[in-house]
This record gives sequence, structure tokens and C-alpha cells, in this order.
Amino acid sequence: MNRLKPLEHRIKAAFFWLFKRWLKRGQANFQPLDGTKLQKVLFLRPEKIGDMVISFPVFDGLHAKYPHIRISILGSPRNQAIIKSDPRFDRIFLYTKRVFKDIGTIMAMRREKYDCVVDMICDDSVTALFLSQICAPGKPRIGVGKVKYRDYYDFNYDHRMGNTGHIIENTLKLLEAFNIDSSQISGYAAPYIDSVADERAEKFISGIADGDSSAVMVGYNLSAGSPTRVWAKEKSVELVQRLLDSDPGFRVILFTTPAERERGRKIFERFDRNVCLVPDGLNLMEASAVLKRFDILISPDTSMVHIARAYRVDVVGLYSRFMKNFLLWKPFDQEVGTVVSGNDDNIHDITPEEVFEVFQQVLANRKAVARR
Repeated sequence: MNRLKPLEHRIKAAFFWLFKRWLKRGQANFQPLDGTKLQKVLFLRPEKIGDMVISFPVFDGLHAKYPHIRISILGSPRNQAIIKSDPRFDRIFLYTKRVFKDIGTIMAMRREKYDCVVDMICDDSVTALFLSQICAPGKPRIGVGKVKYRDYYDFNYDHRMGNTGHIIENTLKLLEAFNIDSSQISGYAAPYIDSVADERAEKFISGIADGDSSAVMVGYNLSAGSPTRVWAKEKSVELVQRLLDSDPGFRVILFTTPAERERGRKIFERFDRNVCLVPDGLNLMEASAVLKRFDILISPDTSMVHIARAYRVDVVGLYSRFMKNFLLWKPFDQEVGTVVSGNDDNIHDITPEEVFEVFQQVLANRKAVARR
């Protein structure tokens, strides 16, 4: 699939040059929108789960200032699970990359007659550019992270021009288009979890604690979307052993995707105490309900990091040295908590000792905060 990406990009670039004469350019002297006069706003975020999670502070910030505004979202099949039951949204649409289905979706969005459209894809995207113009014709277009296509947006905050802030802080900057001071908006905004999932998670965690109220819950996410972010099994075993040896009060809960559950089971079977696997068959929101009850999460760079931080769970994140991933996507609002590899391509050279050392720093920081 990745080998087809360059071809896809060339096709989209050709499409842009072919039809750009029909695109409307943005206002030269954009003035912030008066939120009191807006009724409906459409956000475009047809990306991965993590991208949607870091967007929640924007939705909450807009709603806090203008509670009357009805927010709609264009998501994707990849992030549908995190939004499908979320009461933040008045309407939820999906961009599926299936032409006839997406044409129907576009027509449905046009019928809503949105007052403005916000393209949240933090990069130059031909798809999002055209959607922003077609879904709400003639209405203000708000963007973030645009460079090549910035002239086609009425407002754009380009976080890549020398800004090394966190992706959440940078994305919040688009609220300035609505005359909202983004520095006053919390970067914490949790996904919606229903009461049934919450109760099941509470029962599961209580069973692990086994009556020990001082037990520290340590989640360990073994899975990632790419082999470059997955450790060898023996490294994971060594890390878990270090955790258990350091404190008998630790409970280590292993997280895996369904496809990697067998690998998680093999690691679990190496231990006879204080280690368990997250229940099988959980959907994303049920898994999130468990995750929010952890004290600390250890994870490669995945959406689990952002979900955990949304619930203020401390994170030890494993990253490649690639600057974008590390600076933009590190655990939000943590002074410590990142373990960075010595190369740009993978996390394979990170050692269990390095992870454990950062884990101890995060734990010490938690205790210091608790004493304040």
C-alpha cells in the first residue's frame, strides 16, 4: 500500500493543476468570525484515530465560547470508532475514498448549508482543499498547517514555520479565526465513553487490584500500526520484569490489538504474578475506559498515547528520532516521558533500561505532584 502513495500524490497534484482555476482564493484581509452569528460549523478530519483525539480540545473550546453552534465532523472509517457515539457532534459524515458513496456524502454536507468549514488536516492536502470548497461553497475556509495551498484559505495557522510546540497547542490556534484566545483553552479533552463500558472497565481494574488500594496500574501497549514501532518480544519481557522487581505493588496490564494478541499472550505467560492481558474482544471505547484508569501507560507512538493524556494518565512514549514525531506528537503537557531512539526509522535500538529509567522519572514526578 505504501508503494502506491507516491503515485496517489502525483495523481492528486495533477488533479489540482487541472482544476485549480475553479478554486476560490481566500480573503486578503481576514477578520475573525463573529461566533454569535454562526449556527453550524463543519470540521474536516478524515484521518487516523490519534488525529481525531488531538482535535477534541478544539471542539470543546468552540462549544465553551459559543454553545449554540452545532458542530459537524467529516471523519473516516479509521477514526469512526472514536466519534460515532460522541454527543459533541450534531452530524457525523465519513470520507471513504469510494467515489459514489463520497459524492452522496458531499451532497448531504452541502444541503446542511454550513456557515464555515474548518480543514483540520495539518498539512497540504488536495483532497481536503477541494472538500473545503465544495462542501460549503462561498463560506469562510479555516486551515491549519497549509503551505502550498494557504492562499486558498481565509485563515491559516502554519505550525511548521519555526514552531516546535505540541500538535494540540498548534491545532488550537485555528480557534483564533473565531476570535477565541487559544491560550485560554484547555488541551485536555477526553473521548466520550458510555456508562456500560465505564462500569465494565471499573470491574476489570478492581479485580486486578484485588483489594489493594495502593496498587499502581501500569498499562503497557505492545502494538503499533507499523513494525518499525514494535519491540522484540524479549525486550518487552525484560521491561516487565524490571517493573515487577522494582515494586511489588505494580500491576502490569498488557494491551494488544486483536491481530497481535498471541504475542501478548506469550509475554503474559512468562510471568506468574501481577501481570494480565486486557480482556479479549474490546472495542476502542471499551479499551479506552480501561486505559483511563491506569496510573502510567508505556506505549510506542500511537493513538493510545493521546487517549491516555486526554484522561491525564501519565505516559512513557517510545519515539524514533524523526523530529516531527518527537516534537509535535510527544505526550502532551509532560516535562518527562519520552524515550527517543538513535535513528530516524524505528525504535528497535531503544533498550529496556532506557525505558525503565524514564518510567522512574515519570513515577517520581507523579509522586512529587501528589505531595503538593
